[in-house]
Amino acid sequence: MLRRRELLLSAVAAAVPSVRAADLPSFPRAAFDAKTVPQLLKALGLPAPVASKDVLLQAPDLFEDGTVVPVTLGCSLPGVQRLLLGVERNPTLLAALFEPGEPLEPNIAIRVKMQETSNVIALVVMKDGRVLMANKEVKITLGGCGGAAEPQPEQSAQPTLIRVQASGAIATVRSLMKHEMESGQRKDGSGRTIPAWHIQEVVARVNGQPVLTAQWGTAVSKNPFLQFGVRGVKPGDKVALAWADNHGVRRSDEVAVA
Repeated sequence: MLRRRELLLSAVAAAVPSVRAADLPSFPRAAFDAKTVPQLLKALGLPAPVASKDVLLQAPDLFEDGTVVPVTLGCSLPGVQRLLLGVERNPTLLAALFEPGEPLEPNIAIRVKMQETSNVIALVVMKDGRVLMANKEVKITLGGCGGAAEPQPEQSAQPTLIRVQASGAIATVRSLMKHEMESGQRKDGSGRTIPAWHIQEVVARVNGQPVLTAQWGTAVSKNPFLQFGVRGVKPGDKVALAWADNHGVRRSDEVAVA
């Protein structure tokens, strides 16, 4: 007889359609299928990157749990069009793609899954067409893409936690979304692959105006954490975060700045 966890895994596998069948129209599938930097650049029509000290990439030298590795990426130069985060030795390279709006401070924190010790790669696409790059090796004790967390389908009904700390010219937004973020790498008790189930698109808005759009792959950690800074936010402004996953589930939550 299957144990409770295996029954849940089997139920999720049976109920969830293939990720490819439900991609959002804006989701850059070819980019998220890329396994190497050259494949990623080709999928997005980008030139070869140039190493730059102006690219911010912060990650631990050594981290025990590969399911929730904290990473911060950004750029000190003006004119940032896109920020891309990749993990070189994951099954697919690209973990997340961010498009900042004008009020956004291009400094974004997130948590990702790492299957093993690997280089983490940050690519910054500038509005003038240049692609800047930084990388950092992170040593992992216990890999994360095939973790044994038990699926909890009811999580999608839970609200996103949003906290806004307004101090000076820049307000810091911290959010925690409730989502399983199934990688598509694990198997259920019968040996069947559990299909990928993950948030594909995130949009942050201030008073209804987009300040950050993101596309995510399967390497973003369960219950995603996202932090970013926005200029010009004042008390009474409304900060909203909306997401959509590859099942067609959507959620939007909003808070007023105190």
